[in-house]
Amino acid sequence: MQKSDRTHFIISPGKLRRKDNNIYFDRYDEDGQVVQTKILPINAIDEIYLLARVEVDSYTIAFLADNNILLHIFSPYQSFRGNFYPNTPNSVNKSGFVLLQQVRAFDDPKQRLYIAKAVTEGQIRNGAYNCNRRDIAFDEAPYMEALEKANSISEVMAVEGSFKKSYYQAWNKIIKNQRSFKFTTRSKRPPADKINAMISYINTRIYNVVLSEIYKTELDPRIGFLHEPNYRTLSLHLDIAEIFKPVIGDNLIFTLLNREQITTKSFKTDAGRIRFTNEAIQTIEIEMIKKLTDQIKIGEQRLTWRQVIRREINHLKRCICEYDSYQPFIQSEPK
Repeated sequence: MQKSDRTHFIISPGKLRRKDNNIYFDRYDEDGQVVQTKILPINAIDEIYLLARVEVDSYTIAFLADNNILLHIFSPYQSFRGNFYPNTPNSVNKSGFVLLQQVRAFDDPKQRLYIAKAVTEGQIRNGAYNCNRRDIAFDEAPYMEALEKANSISEVMAVEGSFKKSYYQAWNKIIKNQRSFKFTTRSKRPPADKINAMISYINTRIYNVVLSEIYKTELDPRIGFLHEPNYRTLSLHLDIAEIFKPVIGDNLIFTLLNREQITTKSFKTDAGRIRFTNEAIQTIEIEMIKKLTDQIKIGEQRLTWRQVIRREINHLKRCICEYDSYQPFIQSEPK
């Protein structure tokens, strides 16, 4: 397995520290005493997810940066809080030419609209495919027609919003346990119910996987095309993730719920907020890792889903830098 397929998840309180040329995690008990120490071999890790109260000192962070390891940080309620994004001489993202071309593409209304439409097309077609392959009729044509007519980013976003409303309602025909996981409306920050908590957590995981793959290319994650760049957040990974959330994230949700790997017992409520149990997080992450390391055939190649995502990012890079056409990844039945 390549290093780019390795992640590590910390879901217990403790301390992350450097010792010699490796990273160690000291797990704490309820009294703050070390009860277990685990080595995290630096050459076997690509990114670390902190899903608990974890101490990290600047010496350790500098060591992670030198080894191009990303940190993804979550709150105690499993809501995403931010990334530590290395910026060292070892980093890939150092091309001034690519940065300039990306800014020019964003500033060109025609090219920005072209890319935003392509991203949204991928989202619509992949979502519709999820329904149709399960014999649940979903007509993508009205959304594609509206997308073709859109003349601005706001109009593209309106098409996307209309599609998502219908698509999420179709989930009630896919998810078997309608008593506990019936979708009514999308809610965030915080999620209002269990199905929304699951969507938010798994979507965040897709965002972070895409961000990690962008980091391995020369594109700048701060400059998106469908999602507006701003002072606080990165945006390009949000664009690319729209293509892959239906393919990876939504299908994972359907599988976990319909196989009853995640049930109502997988959640608990703290201070009125819904979150997963540690056991549920482990279940989700095992299945997520399996999915990301699965291989599919594209042309003559067999690629993992991480490699498919990176391939997509490089296609976008060629569109931006070499003015190639850009067609989003669309899932289809294997030939």
